[in-house]
Amino acid sequence: MLKRQLQALLDRSRFLRPYRFRVVAVKKGKCTLELPHRPVLDRPGGIINGPALMAAADCAMWLAIKAHLGVEQDALTSELSTAFLAPAKGEHVYCTAEILKMGRRRIYGVARCHGKQGRLFTHHTLTYVRSD
Repeated sequence: MLKRQLQALLDRSRFLRPYRFRVVAVKKGKCTLELPHRPVLDRPGGIINGPALMAAADCAMWLAIKAHLGVEQDALTSELSTAFLAPAKGEHVYCTAEILKMGRRRIYGVARCHGKQGRLFTHHTLTYVRSD
C-alpha cells in the first residue's frame, strides 16, 4: 500500500516526471528508487549525468521521510552533499536512501546510487527540514 502511494505521488509530481523514477522498495525511514537508463540522461561519453543522480538521491530521501512520517507530511531539502565514486554507464541506477536521525526540526540521512549488482556510483549526505 505505501509503495503504491509513494509511486502515485511521484507520478503526480511534474518536476520529477522527466526522470521516470520507480519505487522499488520502501519501509519506514528507507526507500529505494530505480532511475531507468535513457540516452537523454547521458552526458558525453555515455555516462549518466550528475544532476540526475543527485535528483535520485534527493527524491529517495524525500520518500523515505514520507514513509516515516506519513505521506501527507512534508520536509524540504536543506543540504545535499555528493561524492561521485564511479561512472554509471548504460544501465539502470538504483538509489537507496535511509534516515539516520530524525530530529524535531531537522532530518539527517544518507543515500547511495548503485547498479543492480551493487556497484557504487555515488554517495550522498542529506539534511531536510520539516515544513510544518
